[in-house]
Amino acid sequence: MKIKDIKKKNYEDKNFKNYRENSIKKELLSDDEGNFSIIIACLLLISFLILSIVVLNTAIQEKNENKEIISSNEYQYIMKDYIRNIPLLEREAMEELSDYVIKNKKPCLDSKDDLKEIIDEKLSLKNQEYYNDYNIQINSSLTAIENTSDPFSYKFKVHVYSVKNDYSFEDIVSSDVDCINLKDPVPLLYCKDYHDIRFNDSSYIYGNSLSEFLRRNGVENNSNYINASSPFIIRKCPYDPYKHHGDDGGKIMKNCRDNGYYHESRDGACYLCRLEGKSGCEHYGFETFINPHKTNETGLVSACGSDHVIFSDNIYPGVEVVYNCENGLNEILYLDPHGHKVKYGMGGY
Repeated sequence: MKIKDIKKKNYEDKNFKNYRENSIKKELLSDDEGNFSIIIACLLLISFLILSIVVLNTAIQEKNENKEIISSNEYQYIMKDYIRNIPLLEREAMEELSDYVIKNKKPCLDSKDDLKEIIDEKLSLKNQEYYNDYNIQINSSLTAIENTSDPFSYKFKVHVYSVKNDYSFEDIVSSDVDCINLKDPVPLLYCKDYHDIRFNDSSYIYGNSLSEFLRRNGVENNSNYINASSPFIIRKCPYDPYKHHGDDGGKIMKNCRDNGYYHESRDGACYLCRLEGKSGCEHYGFETFINPHKTNETGLVSACGSDHVIFSDNIYPGVEVVYNCENGLNEILYLDPHGHKVKYGMGGY
């Protein structure tokens, strides 16, 4: 009896348990208080919160990435602007050095070293400016100045290194800088001891200084250069090839002389060597002409009028070339027959 009672009791307990579970499920499904709805709502809310967090994190990440891109673009733009300023500083340095030589009537010992000192100082000031404005640390210095195939232009090379946060830049920045419209110091440096040379915005006027200089160097007919003139400002001659100077009855040469143009020359000095007081150098340079005073005489002979000849240790003669005549007065140059007369197409004059 006891075993049957026990089995019966277990069976009743099991049925009771199943009944209770089913009752609970029914209560949940039919609960008037809305417990099931609350649970569903909670699940939806949790899902929404999780989705919102994911979306927010994605948005924040994209925003940071966009900010990074913007910062990178700004850095690159600022560095490009800095690099654009470099040739301007180099040109300013050349002009300042030219003005210094003219003002003091004293040639440079080494024009490239002098330029490096001036340019590095300018770069240092510019670097401080960019640090103050953009918080970018820049270190830069001139590494080289090179002559080029164009005697009126130099290649400047500057090493630039900059850093801001995670961004950095390093390169050798090359710039082509010309000497057009800068002052030519050569005549002043050679004639400074004769106290009669002067200049205006475009020309040197020698008075008696050049004649006296030539006399002391043993040049005959040196008086033909009394009151001579020559260019003060470097301007590149547009007539190419140079033999066209003899065209149109000498009008091309007259226009060239009236404008004080300079011409490429393997014998003439480049600009930086001119700042050192040289009329000729080992570089590919340029020359201009000394214009004698107008005259009504003919058949004259004196020093060849190229500046690299007159201001040299080997002054050789030139014959009179009349390229223009007005009111009985001749505008002339003295050119050597087999050199400059041929180069400039003046053989028939």
